[in-house]
Amino acid sequence: MNNLKSNPGKTVLVICTGLVLVYFLTSISWILYVSFGIGLLSILSEWISEKVEWLWFKLTYLLSLIVPNILLGLVFFLILTPIAFFAAIFKKKDSLLLKKPSESAYQLINKQYQAKDLENPW
Repeated sequence: MNNLKSNPGKTVLVICTGLVLVYFLTSISWILYVSFGIGLLSILSEWISEKVEWLWFKLTYLLSLIVPNILLGLVFFLILTPIAFFAAIFKKKDSLLLKKPSESAYQLINKQYQAKDLENPW
């Protein structure tokens, strides 16, 4: 984990502001009291500010391990899986020759290659 420049005062201010925003969005009164308590204790003691910041950084680190996996899983199952399913249903050409199996998936192409065929391969 990278060592960030620590500023416990700003961190506590951001936490309190976020909690007040959550209070305004949800009207749950105890969130306002928690915000006030964290802010007041952090004003009174620098040690408490540092401990609140340490706890906040540990929480964000833990969330950084969990949330991306959940988001990628949701993207896979809610977006990519239906696209692949519909592509398999509605595509016209069987590019892997899975529907008409033969001894080999290779296709023989009788063509005389020239130098101009390799100039722009894509």
